[in-house]
This record gives sequence, structure tokens and C-alpha cells, in this order.
Amino acid sequence: MKKSSLIVLLVAGAAFAAAPAIAKTSLTKGKQLCEAAAKAQSPAPKSVRTDNDATKVSDATLTYTLNIKNADDSAGKVTCKVDRDTDVATIG
Repeated sequence: MKKSSLIVLLVAGAAFAAAPAIAKTSLTKGKQLCEAAAKAQSPAPKSVRTDNDATKVSDATLTYTLNIKNADDSAGKVTCKVDRDTDVATIG
């Protein structure tokens, strides 16, 4: 390996290692947080499913549409937003 190539690799590796690790909520974790928040409501729904096609992502939030089936077999949709910095799910 040429000396110049080795120097470039070392500089690039050092720059990558020095970059701060920014942990944002993943899509999977956001989905789990929203489904758990929906199931924690009173009265608890019979079932909660995420409409994956309606999921919206930004740097700050994840927005999910949840299909809810209530105890009386009525169905509905609710929106859940997850703050990607704090992992807080809000049903709206």
C-alpha cells in the first residue's frame, strides 16, 4: 500500500471516529412505542395495528397511523407521533 493511501485512510478513520454519535429513534422502535401507548389507553383496545404505508418520517418526529379495534368491535384510526430525541409517543 502506498504511503499516501495509508495517510488518507487514517485521516478518514479519525474523522469518522471523532463524529458524535446521534441516536435517533428507529422506525421499528417508534412503531413499538406507539402500539404500546395505544394499548395503554383506557379502555384498552382489542387490537392495534400500524398502517405502514401511512408512516411519515422527519428528523424530529415519526408519525404513524394506527388502526384500532375497540372492545365493542367498532374500528377507528388514530395518529401517533414519536419525538425521535426523547422517545416519547403521543396519541392524537
